Amino acid sequence: MKKHAISMMSGTSLDGIDIIYGDIEGSGLSTKLSVHHTKTYAYDHKLMEKIKKAMSQSESTSKLLCSLNVELAQAYSKCVFAFCEEFDIDMTDIDFIANHGQTIYHISEDDEKDIRSSLQLGDGSVLAQLTKIQVVSNFRMADIASGGHGAPLVPYAHYVLFRDQYKDRILQNIGGIANATYLMKDRQLEDVLAFDNGPGNMMIDYACQTLLGKDYDDGGHIASSGQVIQAMFDDVMAHPYFKKKPPKSTGREVFGQDYCDQLLKTYNDEDPKDIITTLTHITAKAIGQSYMDFIKEDLSKTEMIVSGGGARNKTLINLIKLYAKTDQVYVMEDFGYDSDYFEALAFMILANQTLLGQTSNVPHATGAKEDVVLGQISPVRGG
Repeated sequence: MKKHAISMMSGTSLDGIDIIYGDIEGSGLSTKLSVHHTKTYAYDHKLMEKIKKAMSQSESTSKLLCSLNVELAQAYSKCVFAFCEEFDIDMTDIDFIANHGQTIYHISEDDEKDIRSSLQLGDGSVLAQLTKIQVVSNFRMADIASGGHGAPLVPYAHYVLFRDQYKDRILQNIGGIANATYLMKDRQLEDVLAFDNGPGNMMIDYACQTLLGKDYDDGGHIASSGQVIQAMFDDVMAHPYFKKKPPKSTGREVFGQDYCDQLLKTYNDEDPKDIITTLTHITAKAIGQSYMDFIKEDLSKTEMIVSGGGARNKTLINLIKLYAKTDQVYVMEDFGYDSDYFEALAFMILANQTLLGQTSNVPHATGAKEDVVLGQISPVRGG
């Protein structure tokens, strides 16, 4: 049966709340969907500052996290109401909302003090009660409970939509963090390899904001005008994350503000545009090198399909071609999808699986011991 759904994604880049509205039917490899409307809503400035504070290990408090969990749900609900009003959508026709929530912290591995876990704020029950639509949220914890990283989760959608009998493909998302999914031709879901390459736009955007007062490097124009600071490039590329074997995941807790502040302090005498150029090279090098290390060296017959905000950065795309030694680089639009909204689309697929009681993690990618049903359902009365 066809369902009408809204899906929301607010990623590590903090560039806003992405919303899509569409239809979905079937399940698993028989899933069919169509997207009718899309829009991104910017975070309110005060809410954005609270999110950044919550992410800071030195500034966050339990009181802040408690309040922010509800504040984010309220913000998401306002976006749903505005979205439905703008596109003349009858909210009583919507069968479910898929909401990833805002990642505050992600612990990918157990250590002597803490265990692996992931915190996404924006309570599903609050969002459900405010909109009167059932919500599927908090997708990562079931995979973590099964021994996985809780990331990456998008590979299931990649396999459903992009598997091919004759072509090897790499689906490369570049949001705040960069993550890759490798789909070998004519293989099963359990053969999918996926992992986080490292920082995507996160460090580039932070340098733009801190040094130049710009939100991001539009089109990669700044990066195309500078020179690589070799010492800085070597410094970052020596980070142990890049050599760590999959399954692996990372986030702001590794390559976020604390790390960037220290890096910018070390190289504060350098030209800002050279710093942005260097960080762009680092993102591209991390992506290309991860292919060589963990996928295969010869990519000449492998299609690479890029999504996320990084797909708009022409300089970054050209550098990926350089470091990956391939010209077979495409964007989602070449395959009929929107680069900016693919992650929201993916979580619509995952939420549909959840509501049907079907699994949607990829244990080979996350490190989980078994297939699990992801997400938590927040029902509403009569729903």
